[in-house]
Amino acid sequence: MSQALQTVAKLARAAEKGLPIARGSVRMDEAGDVSVTSPTEMSEHHFFLDGLMFHVSLTPEGDQTLFRIWADVGYLPFSIESPEKRVHLSRILRATAGLEKAKFITDSNQKIIVLGQARVPGHLTLPDLIYEALQFLQEARPYLKVFGQYL
Repeated sequence: MSQALQTVAKLARAAEKGLPIARGSVRMDEAGDVSVTSPTEMSEHHFFLDGLMFHVSLTPEGDQTLFRIWADVGYLPFSIESPEKRVHLSRILRATAGLEKAKFITDSNQKIIVLGQARVPGHLTLPDLIYEALQFLQEARPYLKVFGQYL
C-alpha cells in the first residue's frame, strides 16, 4: 500500500474510534508519517434555543469526557420590585429540585442558571454530544417555558 493510502487509512481508523479531530490533533513527523493524537484541552460550544444561549464544554479526562451544559435563564426579581413574580419563580425553582439531569440554581446576584453535567466513557462523538444535550434539554425545557412566562 502506498504511503498516501496508509495515511488515509490511519485517519479513517482514528475517526472510527470517535477521536475528536480538532486543530492540533493531526501531526506529521519528518518522515511524512501522520498520527492523530487525542487532544487534552477543553472545547466550548454554544447554541441558541428558545431565546437562550446554551454553553457546552467538553473536557477530556483520561478515558472519559466531562460534558457540561448551562444557560442563564434570567434574574429573580427582588420582593420590593415584583413580589408576585418572585413568589411564582420561587415556586418553579422548588418544583425543579427533583430533576436528575438539569439543575436550576440562583447565584448571589439572583441570576437563575440551569446547568447539567455528565461523565461519558471514552471520547465524545457528535452523536454522543447530541444525545447528552437532548437528555438535558428534555428535562429542562418544560421548566424553561414556564420560567419564560414570568421573566
